[in-house]
Amino acid sequence: MKKLLLSLTVASLLSVSAYSISAHEGKRHRDIEREIITNPSLTQQQKEDIKQIFKQTKQDLGIYRAEQEQVRTSMRALLQSGSWDQVAVTNAIEQQMQLTLQLQLIKAKSKNQVFNQLSAEQQAQFIANRDDKKGTKRNGNPKRNIQRLAKALALNSDQQTQLTVMMTNDKARRATNKEQVKNIRAQLTPIIQAEEFDDSAWLAVHAQNKQQKLDMAVSKIKSRFDILSLLNAEQGEKFEKMMKKSEKGKRNNKRDDDSNENEYLSN
Repeated sequence: MKKLLLSLTVASLLSVSAYSISAHEGKRHRDIEREIITNPSLTQQQKEDIKQIFKQTKQDLGIYRAEQEQVRTSMRALLQSGSWDQVAVTNAIEQQMQLTLQLQLIKAKSKNQVFNQLSAEQQAQFIANRDDKKGTKRNGNPKRNIQRLAKALALNSDQQTQLTVMMTNDKARRATNKEQVKNIRAQLTPIIQAEEFDDSAWLAVHAQNKQQKLDMAVSKIKSRFDILSLLNAEQGEKFEKMMKKSEKGKRNNKRDDDSNENEYLSN
């Protein structure tokens, strides 16, 4: 059970909000890259210039690969006991956030460079297409999810009651987090799409939201930790398989939603 708790809690931490260090970010980035450089509205010169920007970005991100692994290793060691340590988890998340900020800054500058490779007409079309996509996100059914989980894991009545309370609270947390991400993206978009990238303005947006982002991240990890603590060993093994299947589906859906030039250039 400790192994399960460790692996799933680490996975949760590494997917915190829109500032994650995702193991699948590289594949998603390549999907977006292919989408952009194969766009028929781009000239051959634009495609070549954008390819060079992507190449340089990958090199810059690679500098932090060892540091990313160190962050993951530290978190695994921290959670290996299976006990909750609020201070230690908070400190670990702050460390991750600082590293992620460096990675996101590199990507933000890359997005700005790509955006400025486009003509005014192409930029306007990308922005229009992005606005058309708003409001098309998928919505799940929390009540149905609880019922399915209770049946699949054979939860007893006490477990079901506690799980319902936890998932209701988690729904509220995710709604708040979604709104936070939306607001931050709205602030970052004009910086990404400016003629000159303003490092100070970009960093200021993240600094203003740092504490709220930290609180949401800790809350997310604690929520997952509490849910997992309800399960016995057999339920844990089943839940692990369900989580892996669910995360795989979410990654596929996310690539479908995000693998386009508008998403890349707007946040």
